[in-house]
Amino acid sequence: MTSSESSVTAVVLGILQDGGLPHIGCICARCAAALNDPRRRLYAACLALVDRRTTPSAVWLLDATPDVTWQLAQLAAELGPHPLRPERLRQPDGIFLTHAHMGHIGGLPQFGPEAMAAVDLPVYATPPLLALLQNTTLWRPLLACIQPRPFPPGETLTLAPNLQITAVPVPHRDEWGAGTVAFFVRGPRRSLLYLPDIDAWELWPESRTWMDTADLALVDGSFYSIAELGGRPPVAHPLVPDTLRRFAEIPGQLLLTHLNHTNPLLDEDSLERSQLAAGRARVASPGMRLEL
Repeated sequence: MTSSESSVTAVVLGILQDGGLPHIGCICARCAAALNDPRRRLYAACLALVDRRTTPSAVWLLDATPDVTWQLAQLAAELGPHPLRPERLRQPDGIFLTHAHMGHIGGLPQFGPEAMAAVDLPVYATPPLLALLQNTTLWRPLLACIQPRPFPPGETLTLAPNLQITAVPVPHRDEWGAGTVAFFVRGPRRSLLYLPDIDAWELWPESRTWMDTADLALVDGSFYSIAELGGRPPVAHPLVPDTLRRFAEIPGQLLLTHLNHTNPLLDEDSLERSQLAAGRARVASPGMRLEL
């Protein structure tokens, strides 16, 4: 791949549900292995957009997870040093938030005065989500370090020439009325749909249109089976087999992200992973770079 072909990429920084792996308080075999071996640890779902057509590269995060410290470190080469503090990384060029749940906004305080001390960091989100941040006293230190940028569902923002991002409304449990969006990114060569959370495909009639449009679709793969819930009530996420049945024939590449720590797809030698490999879908992998 030439440098011109890889000038705009999406970088997978995490593929786990909000709690990551190991999951707090869990001593299942998968979590115990990750507790004992850092190489088995996996971060919460997050994506970066990197545009190398500028110097330094432009870098945007899609969501700010509790693992943001480690995820930002993966972008050290693209971010480069801070212009005034060479022992630190430059801050990202912006953060886009899908919704208000812990795994998607839990890393925001790291950009506040107690940690990175960002300066006028653009944070894009639905107007109700920004209002929630601005009106909650707990977030006040962070607000001094960011620039809230309203990004209503349905709007498209041009980030750079031939690079646009659209906020796409999707149904997902919404305790605060702040809404949930997916992001559709159109790059110089390919398009990408990033949808880490959705309650059910049947609640989103437009799903087929967006999935058919995208060259790459990173979608909610939280649970493979209700057996993972140990008898608890069903959680509002589509099961992976349902997703595969619905979108087996989409023209683009289907990638699964936001996997719960119970999901057998996390085991490369599992029967479920082999069945997935027999189709056209696969599990996104940390560090994966997708040309846009």
